[in-house]
Amino acid sequence: MKNIAYIEDNIVPQLFTTAIEAYKFRHRSSIRSKGFDRLETFGLLWGYSIPAKGAIPAKVIATMATVETSADRHNEWVAPNFESLRSKKEFFEHYWPNIELVGTFHSHPYENLAEVNDCKGWRASEGDKGFWPHFHEEVSPSQPLLTHLIVTVANLEKTGWAIPDRLKGSESSKGYVLSAKNTKLWLRSYASSMVKHENRIKYEYSDDMELDIPALERRFL
Repeated sequence: MKNIAYIEDNIVPQLFTTAIEAYKFRHRSSIRSKGFDRLETFGLLWGYSIPAKGAIPAKVIATMATVETSADRHNEWVAPNFESLRSKKEFFEHYWPNIELVGTFHSHPYENLAEVNDCKGWRASEGDKGFWPHFHEEVSPSQPLLTHLIVTVANLEKTGWAIPDRLKGSESSKGYVLSAKNTKLWLRSYASSMVKHENRIKYEYSDDMELDIPALERRFL
């Protein structure tokens, strides 16, 4: 049974603009430093979960997103500070007990459209598949299911706007693609889950998370 991630409308601009900012603008450690662009970025998703009920799949509803400004960022990877992650989770649990940590998002920056298409850059890397279960176990071990979003960014040679559309083929229920001026963006969902194996618990990556953002197409019309 596939699970479903619902992303509320107010989160979407933060997902996209955070990825675009890390991609297009130089980030400096000081005024005199050179700075770097086309960086990956990382953040957390907050909201609530609804467990599966009979034939009705489990749902993860994301209502808020926060960005990890302490993460080490690179053109090909991003490494969040786990102490920061745990601190945020504790802060939310104390002051906002009505929501919980429900997942992560991070970006994949690429030079151009051809590069993305060549390696299907909207998909999870092998590093992503290993990191998500590790994150799940280390930061939110009691949570049965988490969703993980990838925001892929690339430059376009021609300027144009295109309303969001579903990914093609077998991935159509798991992501979106859109063009915003001279930037193309993809959004793809994955999951990690807590699985009981005999007398022990394991955390596993899975590609069974459908993605639904009901307001996305209407917002861009």
